[in-house]
This record gives sequence, C-alpha cells and structure tokens, in this order.
Amino acid sequence: MIGLNGRNFLSTLDFSPHEVRSLVQLALQLKRGETTVDLAGLVATLMFFAPSVRTRISCQSSLAKLGGTGIVVNPGSDAYALEIEDGVVMDGATAEHVKEVAPVVSRLCDWIGIRKSELVTQGSTTADVTTSYDELKADRFINAYAKHATVPVINLESNSFHPLQGLADMATMVEKLGEPKQRKYVLTWAWHPKSLPVATPHSQLLAAADLGMEVTVLRPPGYSLDAGVMAAAKDRVESLGGSLNETDDIEAAYRGADVVCAKSWGSLDYYGRFEDEPADKAHLRKEWVVDEPKMDLTGKGIFMHCLPVRRNIVVTDGVLDGPRSAVVDQAGNRLWTAGAVFAATRPEA
Repeated sequence: MIGLNGRNFLSTLDFSPHEVRSLVQLALQLKRGETTVDLAGLVATLMFFAPSVRTRISCQSSLAKLGGTGIVVNPGSDAYALEIEDGVVMDGATAEHVKEVAPVVSRLCDWIGIRKSELVTQGSTTADVTTSYDELKADRFINAYAKHATVPVINLESNSFHPLQGLADMATMVEKLGEPKQRKYVLTWAWHPKSLPVATPHSQLLAAADLGMEVTVLRPPGYSLDAGVMAAAKDRVESLGGSLNETDDIEAAYRGADVVCAKSWGSLDYYGRFEDEPADKAHLRKEWVVDEPKMDLTGKGIFMHCLPVRRNIVVTDGVLDGPRSAVVDQAGNRLWTAGAVFAATRPEA
C-alpha cells in the first residue's frame, strides 16, 4: 500500500504530488480488478452537515465493496449542535464540544468523514453567509475535529477544498488521456444563479496541477480563485514540468484544449454580501456557457463537470449529451477514488 496509514485527508496539498498520483493509481487498479483491499471490520462515520448525493453514495458504496461499513450521520437531526471555540461558556445553541465528541467518535469507528461548508444552498437561494472568505477559508470546524480525533479525518467537502472530487477528476483524465502530463487543461468559470463555493474548483485546479498539465484558469474579471491556492498549484505544476496561467480570453483558452472542466463559483469579494452578486454578474450569462462552438475550438477535447449541473445554463445539451462528455465516467470514478483513500489511510493494524 502507499503508506498513508493513519493520516488525515483534508487537502491534497497535505500530500506530495507523487503520493496523490499513487492514490489515483490505486483507485484505477481497484477499478480494473488488478488489486484487492480488505476493510472487513472497519467502520467510517460520515457526517454530512450539507446535502450530498455522489459523495455520500460513493463513500458508502466503496466501503461496502471493500468489506467495510459506512455509517451516515445527519447532524441536523442525528446529533447535537457542536462548539469548537476554546474557553467558551456554552449557554447558547451549542450543546456539545468537539473536544468530547471527536475522541468519543474515534473510539467507535476507524475514520471520520465530514462535509461542512458555511456556503450551503437550498433551492435557488444561497444561504446567509455573513463572514468573509478570509475567515471561512481556515476551515476551522473540520480542523478542530481533526485536532481532537484519534482516527483519520476525511474531508468530504469544506469551505476551501473537495479533495475526493479532485482525485476522481485525476483518475478520469488518466483514463481518457493516458499520460496527462503537459496536455492542455482549462478550468472555466460558468454563470450560475447561485453563488457557489470555491472548494471544488480549488481541488480540480490542484488535480490538473498534480498531473503536470498545461493548466489555464479561465474566468471573468473579479472571479479569481484563492491566491494562496493558485500559488501552491503553480509551484506543484511547474515542479512536474507543466504550467499555470489565468485569463479571461475565452477563445484562446479553449483553442486546442484536451480537457475543458466547467465549474461555477462565487466571487471571493462577495462573501458576506452574496445578495449583491447576481445582479452584477447577469451580463456574463450568455458569454460564459459551455456550448458546441467553444468545444469545437478544442478539436477533440473532452468536457468535464463535477455534477450536479444546470443544463443550458452552465453547459448546453449538445455538449453534455455529446460524445465528448465525460461527466458520467467522472462521477463513477468517485467510487474508486473514495475506496483508495479509505484503503490508504486506514489506521495501522
């Protein structure tokens, strides 16, 4: 095995590009039946503070296929409100402190998975977020849980990262391209009626970087990703012989791309006042949809999206239903990359 036993999986930035690539290789070996893993008797507690379809099912299914068990906890109905602050007088809404919960849950299972993002959306309205991105990006909740847990904590999506999605993207590009190194990858912003988190695009950016690709972040002015994540991705991709650039030139970015990965995200400048963003970005809607003419500029480029996706808003039916769409394969790989993470980080026997 890779030798990551007992380690938290909070961000791929906590691992070397070689370690991340090794996880992808393990996932594909599991998928092809070239290796087996026995997780019999091992249990993961999966805590979903936000809605989930692919992440929840892929984690539970991968554990079941490898002999383990996944127990889903919905904190809104299955658990008490948790406190993470030190020295707080708990006379308010929180009924239990992470200092007790994390070590107790650690006694009862072998991994703890957490999906927790303050930017939660319901219906067509973004939930109230009154905190700046600079405060949210610290991911204080999942880091507090990891500090007090004694088993590996797996990030199922936080404010800053969605590493399981990044691994699935990597596995998909390896399958589709063979060796992705120095192939052209475009992470393009897309218009969306909601103000969505940056966690997924951050991890998708890092996925392409850790494959040593020629990476372009295509976005309108005002929609740059986190500067620290961009700098880390640039260091990693250049160490592997690739490159990273950022642009708002749509035609130049699409031309000759091997992969176009679309994702919507909210402007970091609007955190704490997202009610102002939709009107300011309305003029971008028509220009930033992924359509057939743009994909034709790529030649034979494939289209990727993490799902769920809004048809004819983010991407047209013609692209999504066409032969270049890899979204179903991409989502299906979530099963095997989740399994690889559980297998590689399992506590020492």
